[in-house]
Amino acid sequence: MKARNCCKTMQAELTAWKANVYDIVRKMEELPGGERERILPNIEDLHMLISEMDDRIEYIQDNCTPETGIDDIRTEREEFDKHLATLRVKSEEAMRGLGAGNFGG
Repeated sequence: MKARNCCKTMQAELTAWKANVYDIVRKMEELPGGERERILPNIEDLHMLISEMDDRIEYIQDNCTPETGIDDIRTEREEFDKHLATLRVKSEEAMRGLGAGNFGG
C-alpha cells in the first residue's frame, strides 16, 4: 500500500471512530443525573480521547504527503494501532456503563 493511501486510511478510520465515540458520549450525557454521575469518569475519558483523535487526524493531514515513503509512516502506523486498541477498550467500557438496553435506541 502506498504511503498516501495508508495515511488516508488511518485518517478515515480515526474519523469514523471519533464519530462513534461522540455518539456514545452524547448518549451518556443524556442519561438522568444519577446515572450520568456514576459514569462521569468514562465521559471525561471519552472527551479526552476525542481531543486526542482530533490531534492525530490533524497530524496526519499536515504530515502526510505524496512524497512520504512507507518507512516514514511506519512509526506513525504503529502508534495509530496502539491508540486504536486503547480506543476500542474505552468505547467498550463506556458501552458497558450505559448498559446494553440503553444504547442505540
